[in-house]
Amino acid sequence: MPEGNIIDFEDAKTRRGDHLVRGTAADGFIRAVAVTARGVVETAHENHGTSAVASAALGRLMMGALMMASIFKSEDELLTLQVKGDGPLGGLTVTANNKGQVKGFANHPHVWVAPRAEGKLDVGSAVGKGTLSVVRDLPGMEPYTSQTELVSGEIGDDLAAYFLLSDQIPTSVGVGVLVNGDTSIRQAGGFIIQLMPGYDDELVDRLEAALAGVSSVTDLLEQGLDPAGILRTLLADFDFQELEASPVEFYCGCDHERASRAVLALGREEIEDMIAKNETAEAHCHFCGKRHYLTPDELRELLEQD
Repeated sequence: MPEGNIIDFEDAKTRRGDHLVRGTAADGFIRAVAVTARGVVETAHENHGTSAVASAALGRLMMGALMMASIFKSEDELLTLQVKGDGPLGGLTVTANNKGQVKGFANHPHVWVAPRAEGKLDVGSAVGKGTLSVVRDLPGMEPYTSQTELVSGEIGDDLAAYFLLSDQIPTSVGVGVLVNGDTSIRQAGGFIIQLMPGYDDELVDRLEAALAGVSSVTDLLEQGLDPAGILRTLLADFDFQELEASPVEFYCGCDHERASRAVLALGREEIEDMIAKNETAEAHCHFCGKRHYLTPDELRELLEQD
């Protein structure tokens, strides 16, 4: 066989689609993660019929959750991010795990907000003032919840503030979604860069200077950069080392069995009333938009099994 590099086809496949890259820099004093997730945000858009500004807000929060879940890296942990604002969007709910799976919805997915003067989507006005709640759910333990005030409603700023206020970790967060004129998703990606314990003021100054010249995540994506390329560009002067690349996806585990449990929670009396009226029960999943139906015969079987 000719000499040369061995091709990892699974790795190559991962890097062509939505994926996340984790790495380190500055001798371990910088932790970094970046993601590209156009397909994830497009799936959410198709599931919920989101407007451009709702797609941007939801997409930013989903990518933030994916990156945060990869940082926490606890086995079987579920991470839920919930934004509650007084803007017309109403709020956002997103759940992610460390397997690269995420799902989410906006309270008012069809909302329209006028773009900012420079033509960019005004996510901050759509979200408004309010709170960001972070729930970490570990098997066998009570869920841990922390909450911070939104600083801008633009999502990236709010996630960075959460890390600083709740975890005391200086963090830079960039998340962006570029929407086409037909409301389909053109680009979606983000990064989280954090300083680890033991850093000095010189490193802070150098990192701030390096990040000051970044216009936006979507500009980097439009240049053709993937997550590894984004981190190499942002951390060019800090000897970035890639540790891991893994795929990400929009995934909702709802199925007929879970829908049946949801219907059962209505109570025997209400279910018997539907059977008497020969009505079909409907269970709607807020996360993926699917609707599950149970016929009167299935409702009878449900009551017999209860």
